[in-house]
Amino acid sequence: MAVSLSPGSAPGRPSLTLNLGLGGGGGGGGLDDPAGSPRKRVGLCLNLPGSSFITAGGDNVDVSLPLERQGWYHGAITRLEAENILRLLREGSYLVRNSESTRQDYSLSLKSARGFMHMRIQQNKETGKFILGQFSKPFDSIPEMIHHYTINRLPIRGAEHMCLLHPVIEQLL
Repeated sequence: MAVSLSPGSAPGRPSLTLNLGLGGGGGGGGLDDPAGSPRKRVGLCLNLPGSSFITAGGDNVDVSLPLERQGWYHGAITRLEAENILRLLREGSYLVRNSESTRQDYSLSLKSARGFMHMRIQQNKETGKFILGQFSKPFDSIPEMIHHYTINRLPIRGAEHMCLLHPVIEQLL
């Protein structure tokens, strides 16, 4: 099902498209497919001129900003501190932090249904590109990687069914 709102009587306003992906032949039941078939998540996408990507969950990853200016980048916090931050939040909440074990690497910390996951983000020395875990495609920047995984499922064993849904914005005191 797709709904389009056109400018109508308000000149200069962009259109809005809502695609719930409810059609589609074949197996299974609509939005709650009990078979668990792989699907992209249903969502709302606003692609407005001059704005960054926004999804229905409020995720906003501006890939033009450097990592240090992203709200979900928490810098030098420990694994335990990341878990304490994520503990009371919903499944799919995430943040990026500096790796404790390897100074030049980063970690993506994620709250899943089974607890917490901490995935290494490494930069390839030859290409300068970033890789999540061992099997992700390379990305030019960490914000590009995070943006990609807010739309696509993670390539990590145990999290294959998950996207990054809820950025945890660092609270400055």
